[in-house]
Amino acid sequence: MSDTNVLILREFLAADGDFVSGSQLAELIGVSRVSVWSYMEKLKAQGFDFEAVRSKGYRLTQVPDTLNQALIQARLQHAAEDYQAIVLDEVDSTNSEAERRIANGECTPFVVLSRLQTVGRGRLGREWHSPQNGNLYSSFAFRPQISPSQMSLFTLWMGINICECINSLCQVSCKIKWPNDLHIDGKKVAGILTEARMEADIVLNVVLGLGLNVNSDGADWPAELKEIATSLSQSSGRTFDINKLVSTLTGRIAIAYKKLLDGSHRTELKERWSRYDTLNGKEITLLQGESRISGTANGIDSNGSLIIERPDGTRYLARAGEVTIEKK
Repeated sequence: MSDTNVLILREFLAADGDFVSGSQLAELIGVSRVSVWSYMEKLKAQGFDFEAVRSKGYRLTQVPDTLNQALIQARLQHAAEDYQAIVLDEVDSTNSEAERRIANGECTPFVVLSRLQTVGRGRLGREWHSPQNGNLYSSFAFRPQISPSQMSLFTLWMGINICECINSLCQVSCKIKWPNDLHIDGKKVAGILTEARMEADIVLNVVLGLGLNVNSDGADWPAELKEIATSLSQSSGRTFDINKLVSTLTGRIAIAYKKLLDGSHRTELKERWSRYDTLNGKEITLLQGESRISGTANGIDSNGSLIIERPDGTRYLARAGEVTIEKK
């Protein structure tokens, strides 16, 4: 990625639809005005378009409708200005790629994004359907260097923040299905996969994988997914700017991560969870290996355990497991 492209795009984003003079761009990137034109042409080849008017300069009129590394990086300011965005055409799994980059010493935080996953992973070793159709396949990498107890609520906390961000930006009613799925109208729109490496009671690194159905058409999905999954586009009837979505989500995740490190997330978790808990009050069955626990979901406790009120009046606290909602 060219840092020059990022500087140019930040200038256009700051102009908010107004013209930016060629001399202003030339001074910004340290080239002649003639050379500015060549940069504009290279950006056009990536899917950008500009209106050029003599004595006014250039105005940004179109941005790419697929993931664009320079545009995402240009939008990452303020809370997420230290995040590096990495966009790939194809990868086996964004989580696997993030883990490889951590092992190779790449500086964190960073986010790996891909237009296509060939071996997308979900919870419990499941495959995550990951075609090249405008969805978001992403993994956020961190080196927290803190105790496992401080990270115990990581997935739930990030899920809340991702859910709130999607609702605010996309004007949908997204909810959380414990412990790591996001649903709209009872259908799955996103899944979260957290993977961490620990050593001597210290969390050395953690990768937050997020697969989000954004602009995909359910008609193209496998038959087994059509009845249980949805996308932001299907749920809202709108098409979304995936680059803006990525940058906004990254900013929200950056703020949430800072709160997790300083511990302030604990006081907010339970109350905020209750606003988006899709299981609360429903009859459910929890699968844990060969065991099945049935009852009524009643929120989470301070440790993030799912509270299940059983028919005999006893309470079961689930730290892990697979939940299904009983049909009436």
